[in-house]
Amino acid sequence: MSTSVMKPATANMELAILSAEADSTSSSDFYIYLTERGLPDEIALRLMELLEKTKEIGGRVINVGKIVLCKIIEFVKAHPNLSIGIVLGAAIGSLAHLVPFLGNFLATITIPLGAFIGAIAGHQIDKAEQGKASGGGNLLLSVPQDMIEIAMAFFKLLSDIFNTLTSK
Repeated sequence: MSTSVMKPATANMELAILSAEADSTSSSDFYIYLTERGLPDEIALRLMELLEKTKEIGGRVINVGKIVLCKIIEFVKAHPNLSIGIVLGAAIGSLAHLVPFLGNFLATITIPLGAFIGAIAGHQIDKAEQGKASGGGNLLLSVPQDMIEIAMAFFKLLSDIFNTLTSK
């Protein structure tokens, strides 16, 4: 896999486009968007703190918080069932925390396991909706393939966020 280096002019242009997109949406629009999708007010307010993060780049103040949140929203829109699967799996896994005496121990196992199983299931649903096959019906092939695809999508998101934060 080769790595390409972005030229400074291209980086500045991409950053200007991302900044313009982020600036075109007000913080209250983000809050409304998040709460309309069922996100609890506490989490939406924590994400609103992210929107206030700025960075001075090339003499301009860039709203990196808005850009990061836009990237996360793009990811969730591109992988809706994956995102829901992770959240539901982790939520179901966290119910193990309620078991008396063993709850803390069980939760450390069931939350990651639930998120993992939910991610695989959600990703397979996303692929089915896009008309893509998942491992040819072979479970031994489909799960590792899905894990790789999920990891690639997540690291692309992470890369986009880091590139946004470090571009100059």
